[in-house]
Amino acid sequence: MIFVNRSSYCHAAGVFFAAALTLTWHVVAWAAVPCDTLMSANARGFASIADIQSLHQHWQQTQMGQLVQDESMKPFIEDIRKQLERKLSGVRDKLGVELTDLKDIAGGEIGLGLVERPNERAAVALIVDVTGHEQQLEDLLAKVRKELTKRNASRTNSEVAGTTLTTYTIPPAKEGEIQRTAIFFVKDNMLCASDSPLEIEEMLRRFNGQPGDRLADLDVYLETMGRCQREASGLDPEIRWYVDPFGYARSIRSMATEDRKHLGKDYLKILSSQGFEAIRGIGGYVNLAVGGSYELLHRTSVYAPPVPGAADKYELAMRMMKFPNDEKLVANRWVPRKLASYRTFNLDMTNAFEHFDTLFDAVAGYEDAFDGVLEGLERDPYGPQVKVREDFIAHLGQRVMLITDYEVPITPKCERFMFVIELAGAASEKAIAATVEKFMKADPNASQTQFEGKTIWEIHEAEDDIPDLDIAVADLDLLDPVEEAAPSADDGPVSALSTSAVCVTEGNLFIASHASYLKTIFAPANPGDELSTAGDYREVDAALSRLLGGPVSARCFLRTDEVYRPIYELLRQGKMPEAETLLGRFLNRMLTPADDEDEGILREQKIDGRKLPEFEMVRRYFGPAGTVVRSDEDGWFIVGATLSKMAPQARADNSISAGINTIR
Repeated sequence: MIFVNRSSYCHAAGVFFAAALTLTWHVVAWAAVPCDTLMSANARGFASIADIQSLHQHWQQTQMGQLVQDESMKPFIEDIRKQLERKLSGVRDKLGVELTDLKDIAGGEIGLGLVERPNERAAVALIVDVTGHEQQLEDLLAKVRKELTKRNASRTNSEVAGTTLTTYTIPPAKEGEIQRTAIFFVKDNMLCASDSPLEIEEMLRRFNGQPGDRLADLDVYLETMGRCQREASGLDPEIRWYVDPFGYARSIRSMATEDRKHLGKDYLKILSSQGFEAIRGIGGYVNLAVGGSYELLHRTSVYAPPVPGAADKYELAMRMMKFPNDEKLVANRWVPRKLASYRTFNLDMTNAFEHFDTLFDAVAGYEDAFDGVLEGLERDPYGPQVKVREDFIAHLGQRVMLITDYEVPITPKCERFMFVIELAGAASEKAIAATVEKFMKADPNASQTQFEGKTIWEIHEAEDDIPDLDIAVADLDLLDPVEEAAPSADDGPVSALSTSAVCVTEGNLFIASHASYLKTIFAPANPGDELSTAGDYREVDAALSRLLGGPVSARCFLRTDEVYRPIYELLRQGKMPEAETLLGRFLNRMLTPADDEDEGILREQKIDGRKLPEFEMVRRYFGPAGTVVRSDEDGWFIVGATLSKMAPQARADNSISAGINTIR
């Protein structure tokens, strides 16, 4: 994954891909001239819809599509549509085209790309097959002319190789903005538009069909799309997408204003210098309403071939990325039936630890920073005096689990989560327990308690906890205490401040956001309370095994109704910007304006959630979902599906009648 510093880059990335998917809110054969043959090989992001009308029909067949048509949801949907259109104003600002207008002119494929231009701002490129929609095209071009005229744009026409180019020069709307250009032409029933004159000229030359600088000829693009095509076994995608992750980040950065560039640590540069550019491309296929069984089916290829000359496949910190495949990634017996999500994956812990030092040093900004931390943990007379490599890492297994749930009433801090790391064996359990005890005894905020015969270390929130070194590698601090929502009377004495917890038992290291949640997991369970016996879990597991059989390195199970409920309720309460759930933090980062995020300003909730009905009225629209990941020699392959929430037997009957095994 590519982590970029708190800025507009990640936000813009989400906006770009949301733009392509937003078309499905409004309304398969490929175009005579495929969009990827007209798109530049320098496209660092590309999204394509094969047939918007077919996609719209399938969208309406999904339960989410039915949800947005529910009468009780219409006021809210209209509100969110307006907010989304404002958020996706980038194409409108650059080209004067509303993305929702494209549904009326498309007679075939729609393609949208972000093209990296050497020593220039990245260019937006739009391609639409308008076959059979000539009048609608004329209406759209007239609308564009009217829109840009309002912005005081000047308009000129020119001829290039017998094709008319219409160029609009758009003056800055306010101080600090730049002058923009929007160019359009129509050739062979293809509408092409860009904000770069050079990109338009190159796009026009690509109509000759000669290979060369086309996206369709790019080896990385061909590898990612080819892998998806082979795994789809004949199921044509309704949406396909492609990203060069580092190139995309550079392209987004090129469009930032001077006062927004290079704020704080340059994580793009850090990751690039640490070998992560080995991830050369990511691309995928998306289908809706497949075979009456899958609401959503997606396949994603991460192309990261071995680096030529590298002694260990990759270089520097990228060597951490070893996720071994395994046939035994099933839910343990202690995993509770009641949860929102369950994720598990394999990671070569020893390998990851041995190659983490250069990344840590790069983020810290000086050499031997990681070694200094390890030395301090071992020799500091006031510290735990632990040899991390020998006393801790050497005893870890390779399996990791993440479980999430929430408590009611819903509050911004209602989510509870727990990380679990499998240990190497019985001897390792004793060694890890001893090491954890050393860490806890060195922490003045930790205390020991017993529950169901197990030793639990509770870490109380310190009133004045000022870290010596703040390295924002990720936003998730596993032992960062979170306020308890509603402590149980059985939890024993509760501090006014919240507690997280750690426990070593049953061959695992448990790290929980809430001590009370850990005790819930350890409480005596009734027969049938295990996740492995739950019908929805078993259905998702079986479906994923059909879609991607054999050993895998990761499996994920989501009850989407439970995952989305905290966000939904916080929207109704007007407290979404305060959300501290994992999903809430991600959405808030995406939606917070860059300036506010840099200054730590809580964003204002733009969507009026008071118009939402009670969650129980919409719960029926959210079905179970899952994802599996397979580690390959040249990267990773990911398959995910959301199942329909119809009766299991009806779903099974539909699977058989649709011959679902033929489209695995």
